[in-house]
Amino acid sequence: MLGERLRVDFGPDTNCHQLEYNLDLGALEHLLITHSHDDHWAPMDLNYRRKGFSVVPQHALHVWGNDAVGASLRSACGWDLEALRMQFHQIEAFREIALGDGITAVPIPAAHDPKEMCVNYRIHVQDRVVLLGHDTGWYPEDTWDFLSGVPIHIAVLDCTYGPVESCEGHMGCSWVVRARDELARRGALAPDARVIATHFSHNGGWLHEDLEAYFAPHGIEVAYDGMRVTC
Repeated sequence: MLGERLRVDFGPDTNCHQLEYNLDLGALEHLLITHSHDDHWAPMDLNYRRKGFSVVPQHALHVWGNDAVGASLRSACGWDLEALRMQFHQIEAFREIALGDGITAVPIPAAHDPKEMCVNYRIHVQDRVVLLGHDTGWYPEDTWDFLSGVPIHIAVLDCTYGPVESCEGHMGCSWVVRARDELARRGALAPDARVIATHFSHNGGWLHEDLEAYFAPHGIEVAYDGMRVTC
């Protein structure tokens, strides 16, 4: 969540998060979806925006995603999205999205699933820049080139594999460090930038304290459920 108006991805734990952290999802105006995998995208829950299940907000919910995201949204919720006060917008790589209040987002190609266009988002909040880089391996060269020269203030990076040495589809710890260093080399990291590792999996085999012990010497933070970051 970025404030109350903007959320990246809408997974099956969203209702749990809403209850645990007292989120007002009725205030959401924009959903930026990275790809259609069901751990990141649970469109069936949006079906309950319709009358008879909830008090539907007067403002529209804009859903941004690739063609697979759009197809699964219509399959789950039907073609009359207007009845649910929703609008779907198909994204294009590197094409800026205006989100109001001085906020813009740019979908950048990730290295995750070759069967669809998976993206991460670089989000500009006035003069601050945030990179939400989960569900990706090592970026393709055109993504690195696009990121070059625009300093990021908060970089949230995929660390699914933990100690496993891989950057195929996701990244392990050592690749998070390399990605941070590559951003810095390309002038894409502000001097006061915070770099945060996230998207952990039990398949990596490490606990939170293990991840902290690894990343502490590198100056990289380890995310946790309920974490709040001020930009």
